[in-house]
Amino acid sequence: MTTLNGFKALRALVPADVLSELYSLFASDPDAARQRMVEIAGEKGVTLTTDQVRGFLSRMDEDEVFDNIEMSASQSFQCRRLDASSLLDWLHLTTPLMRKYASTALALQGADDRHFLAFGLEGEEHEHAALLLAELTDCSRNDQSSDQRLCILSVVVAKPFRHQGLGRTLLRHAERWARTHQFSGLHLPVPLQTNFTDAMQRLASTDRGWTASPGKVVVGLSISSAVEALLQRLENVVSRQARHASWQMAPFPEKQTAELQKRIVMARHSKLAAPWDPDAKDYEWQPAARHSRLLRHQGEIVGWLITHFVSPDCLRYAKFWVDPGWERSGAPLAMLASVMRSAHFSANTDVIQKGCFISHPTNYLLHHWITKQIKPVSDSWIEIENRDLIFPLA
Repeated sequence: MTTLNGFKALRALVPADVLSELYSLFASDPDAARQRMVEIAGEKGVTLTTDQVRGFLSRMDEDEVFDNIEMSASQSFQCRRLDASSLLDWLHLTTPLMRKYASTALALQGADDRHFLAFGLEGEEHEHAALLLAELTDCSRNDQSSDQRLCILSVVVAKPFRHQGLGRTLLRHAERWARTHQFSGLHLPVPLQTNFTDAMQRLASTDRGWTASPGKVVVGLSISSAVEALLQRLENVVSRQARHASWQMAPFPEKQTAELQKRIVMARHSKLAAPWDPDAKDYEWQPAARHSRLLRHQGEIVGWLITHFVSPDCLRYAKFWVDPGWERSGAPLAMLASVMRSAHFSANTDVIQKGCFISHPTNYLLHHWITKQIKPVSDSWIEIENRDLIFPLA
């Protein structure tokens, strides 16, 4: 039986011109390319099936299969850094949600701003072959050390240009840019159990110095009888807990107020969180005030649930916080139930069909509750794996 090492040894015997033929065939017809590999193996006296070839290829890094060929192919493409204007012609390569986010982020930053980055690979005839979108993310754990990484938000290669190493080429450009601008590393969130998970994990392979660790969970819901039943249970719990509550829930203000600014300033000098800050570059969105809430105690802000629209029919539950000591007061459930009712199950005709949010497994108690109560009624539950490449200190 042919082993993986035997398959690699066989590949080493294949002439460069035949490898080039296979490479082109993979770009247009992967099944035909695998069948051609079976034929080549037969010519060398080795018996293989297409399923075996598929299995070996899935276990090999793309650069191991076509390393020399990919390098020459990528050299025929020019990498361009895109600004807000030029990016518009490239956004068809990515998702509708990412189009909106990227357009807003680049439009808001100045020419010398390093917060958001877009790279495009352009062919010899100006074809838009591949696109990478990234942004600065602060991974610092305290005020004493700075850990600013370039977070890769999206790497997309147009279908006619796949299997040519262009994704890796873009990643190399991003890495070079991040090193030049003295970032501490790269961060790549990899959604698990998707059609492109294996490709992303190969792109940021642990064999190449990347580390892998569990990340957040992206949860999606839509209007359904199961979700409404969950909401009714929440409202029943809230009605019991609120009888002796010392907190008050209020609508989120349409505009920034002195009260919100006071809380933002206080958070800068404490370990408490801050609500949405219009002066922070981390937010390329505006709160949906009608579907957001503030929590007060004796006239002071002690929590909030802030949402925003990611599309006309989808509301993201973006910032959910209560100060320490208020977790079991019933206030978090009260804010959640109030927003769910107003946004998705009110008597109004403009109800929002979908909702989404991010759950962090590091917040064990909340994540455990979400897993137990919300996961069974969710439309999607996407676990993220963190891939990080940390640059050595100079």
